[in-house]
Amino acid sequence: METRTPPTTFTGDTCRRLEAIIRDDLEHATISSASVHVGPDGGITLEELVLRLEDGRIVSPSLPDAEVGTAADMRLDIYDDHLPGGHGWREATVAEDYAEDLADLTQVWCPEPDTVEEARL
Repeated sequence: METRTPPTTFTGDTCRRLEAIIRDDLEHATISSASVHVGPDGGITLEELVLRLEDGRIVSPSLPDAEVGTAADMRLDIYDDHLPGGHGWREATVAEDYAEDLADLTQVWCPEPDTVEEARL
C-alpha cells in the first residue's frame, strides 16, 4: 500500500484551489453558536462565533496571534449600502442597527385607563 505525504509548501495554483474549497465550506456553514457583548455605549462585540461545516466539522474564526482554542473579541461590522442612507461597510451599533429592539426593551408600559378599571374587578 502506497502512503502519500502531503506537501509542506503549496504552489500558487494549489493555494487558489484550496482557498475555493475553504470558501465554499464557510459559505455553506451554519452558525452553531455565537457569544455577543453589548457595551454601555451601545457598541457590539462578537466574542465568539462557532460554525458547523456541512460535513459536521466545527470551526471558529480567531485572530492569527491568538492561542488555539481561545476566543478573541471581534467588532461586528454591517453592510448597509442596500438601505436608504446606507454607506457600505461600517461598525454596527445598537442605536443604529437595533433601534426598534432597543425601543421595545426600554419602553415603559402604561396601562390604558379601561385596563386599570378591568383589573380592579
